[in-house]
Amino acid sequence: MASKRWKVGLLGAGYIIDVHAKSLINQKNVDIVAVCDHSTSRAESAAQSFNIPHVFNSLDDMLEADIDAIHILLPPDLHFDCAKKIIESGKHVFLEKPMATDENECKALAVLAKKHNVQVSVNHNFVFLSSYGKLRKDVADGVIGKLDHVSINWFASLPQIQFGPFNIWMLQKPENLIFELGPHMVAFLVDLLGVPDDLKVDVSLPIDLPGGNRVYRHWHIYGKSGQTSFDLNLSVIPGYTEKKISIRGHAATATCLFDRDIYYTDEPSGAGLLFDNFLSVKNIAWQIGKNSLVNLFKSVKGTLQKSPNANPFGESINNSTHAFYHALDSQNDDVRMSAEFGGNVISVCERIAAQAEFKPNENDTEQWTVLPPLSKPTILVLGGTGFIGSYLVRELTDRGESVRVVTRGTGYANIALKGLPVELVQGDLASADFMDKALEGIDVVYHLAKTDGDNWADYYKNDVLVTQNIAERVLAKGIKRFIYTGTIDSYYSADSNEVITMDTPIDPKIESRNHYARSKAACEALLVDLHNKKGLPLVIFRPGVVIGKGCPPAHWGVGMFQSETRMQFWGNGQSKLPLVLVEDVAKALVLGLDKPDIEGKTFLLTDGPFLSGQEYVDIVSKEIGTKIRSENTAILKFYLIDLVKEAAKHLINHPNKRVPTYRDWDSRSHRAQYDSTTTQDILGWKPAGTRELIVEKGIIDAAREYFR
Repeated sequence: MASKRWKVGLLGAGYIIDVHAKSLINQKNVDIVAVCDHSTSRAESAAQSFNIPHVFNSLDDMLEADIDAIHILLPPDLHFDCAKKIIESGKHVFLEKPMATDENECKALAVLAKKHNVQVSVNHNFVFLSSYGKLRKDVADGVIGKLDHVSINWFASLPQIQFGPFNIWMLQKPENLIFELGPHMVAFLVDLLGVPDDLKVDVSLPIDLPGGNRVYRHWHIYGKSGQTSFDLNLSVIPGYTEKKISIRGHAATATCLFDRDIYYTDEPSGAGLLFDNFLSVKNIAWQIGKNSLVNLFKSVKGTLQKSPNANPFGESINNSTHAFYHALDSQNDDVRMSAEFGGNVISVCERIAAQAEFKPNENDTEQWTVLPPLSKPTILVLGGTGFIGSYLVRELTDRGESVRVVTRGTGYANIALKGLPVELVQGDLASADFMDKALEGIDVVYHLAKTDGDNWADYYKNDVLVTQNIAERVLAKGIKRFIYTGTIDSYYSADSNEVITMDTPIDPKIESRNHYARSKAACEALLVDLHNKKGLPLVIFRPGVVIGKGCPPAHWGVGMFQSETRMQFWGNGQSKLPLVLVEDVAKALVLGLDKPDIEGKTFLLTDGPFLSGQEYVDIVSKEIGTKIRSENTAILKFYLIDLVKEAAKHLINHPNKRVPTYRDWDSRSHRAQYDSTTTQDILGWKPAGTRELIVEKGIIDAAREYFR
């Protein structure tokens, strides 16, 4: 008998929706029929990406639709209320971990699901990896022998600690971190050993974040389950990533690198003492090598087939999703995603949180909120909470200007701009009605907002068309000055004989460049056209490679950083980089506020040619005490690798396919020289001007802030 075809809704359109949608598309008996998010634009974007027919911004509305099951992809504090409402409507629930934020809520959901004859399952996805499945089977079959000790590590940096947003649920309380990340480790522990008999907890390395929240970056959890000891180790400080399970048994040891989907055992070779060490190590190498080749094949195949199995994380979600719908068909829930299992995981996390000794942040006496504006705002800043934008807003308010900032969320904006007298407004820049309201009483607009995307259509819709809407509303409202920030990425920067100034045009072959450079150039072109034809009071600034506090030392303007300690230069690393301090960029933008007779001009914002890429990397290495391994890399190599990758995308008609060019890669080398003398003369702008200040403020201060 054919299995039922399940109609599925997705609740939440954040970053994880992509992998869930891809895994659902990969299932044979599932149709995604709806997506719901409080941000209609975000839900519509997801619907467009995955051909989802119905979009909602209310769960109540989505529950009225013809849907069998809903995936909850929301922050943990929303899980219980949403799951409860969905269950009561008679629909099945697939929850992203954690199931809820306390054991009683988990039990209540389980009871409610049984009452309404629906299934509630929890996505502890890593326990469905094929590598972990092998470990699990070897333990069950006695291959490892009686277990003596289990160690589980989750060592991975958490970018939100460095750059925010600092108001997300995970960072609001010290214990939230263990409910957000802890279930990954605890799920393995409960699956292998059951709920532990006793446990103890040590926490250390606290850091106080903007907003007043305190986060403990090291967690050590240890205890016993029967006669087996265990320890769980969580670290979120910057460093090399390791996510690993290690087991010592009576017969062998077992290791699962679950972020790489690698599994191997170490056991006696049976060849006698003389050869045992050699053969045992050879056996480990053989297992790792074979596993790596299989993973490479899966990755290539998954990429070509547009399958979620192209990487271990996607494969784990795909496997757990398959298990959920198989359970619905067979009415036989896999224990690893059952409500009981999810509740046990949360009960252990609760015990961990209760054992941890948190000390209050007694030094936090600041009010983490903006202040009322000094007067009715006359300056509007779009992108005012970003890296450059936050410096600009501070510079404007220090000058006594009254500022309004458009933001996606006022919670983070209050933290990013705390103590500054500004007005915050939340809205959609693509909406003409919203822009008309935001422009009320405004004389000058700064447009620093940027977007990301997977293809040119994304950039065109979310950057070019949005900028067009903003500019048209600026014209309609009679704004006195419109200041736009472009990028030096729109120049052709590979000719060592070229001197780029504020009068240098953008790359004449801009269509051959990357989406970001092309998008910024397209925005500039339409703005210049509006200036020439309709009198848009336009001023353009093109900042160089912007550095300073708030920017990661692993800057892609310097080279391709695969990690914080491994990178490749765009060429030989000897070209002097067009660096500029972020505070100097902000000062230049403020000078553009009321400087007369500069409409229609484009200003280049770079400092002197003080540092090469190699010099930059050497300074960072010395400051952080870790040698950054760098290598000179021919531009041709970057291009050929990209060419092969994009050829594969074209072969399968991938939606994000593009045509790579050598010119685009070559431009990253910055062999051209940059000269902002004319900008300095016209505006009276004085950047740092010395190598020492660039190093101190742009590199050392930034590195210390990042690694604090």
